[in-house]
Amino acid sequence: MPGFQNEAWGLWKPTLLLLNKVLQEKRWKLNWVRIHSHLGAKRSPRHSMAWVDKDTDTMLLCHFDKETMLHELAHLPKDDAHSDAWVKRLWELQEKYLPKKELVAAQLELTRYLSGRRLYIKKYGVKPPKYIDQVSIWVTAKPANK
Repeated sequence: MPGFQNEAWGLWKPTLLLLNKVLQEKRWKLNWVRIHSHLGAKRSPRHSMAWVDKDTDTMLLCHFDKETMLHELAHLPKDDAHSDAWVKRLWELQEKYLPKKELVAAQLELTRYLSGRRLYIKKYGVKPPKYIDQVSIWVTAKPANK
């Protein structure tokens, strides 16, 4: 079903509240955010899960998880792709705004990028485990309470 399913609001709400909090605390500008949902999906969507357009200070989010939102926010101050500077910004955002359980998974997710592997080794002194690509969270998502 294209568009937005009202049942998805409960899934989105915690991430959007955190987005607002981070933007206010960092005093970063974002003109608008577009979100949508894929409740009931049988496979991963065939488009990017998120992106930021630095020229217009806009964001599109397909995945409702906080890790994806923080990933995109780390691109907002400077358009430097998945560089060492970007991964350092993202790591700091994750450490500040994610609970411990989510933090460990998010840091492992960063190791899909060379910059993330370098930072992981620097922080922990060991190579990260082999990265395994994840299935979209929409495949297993169930409507949450509003």
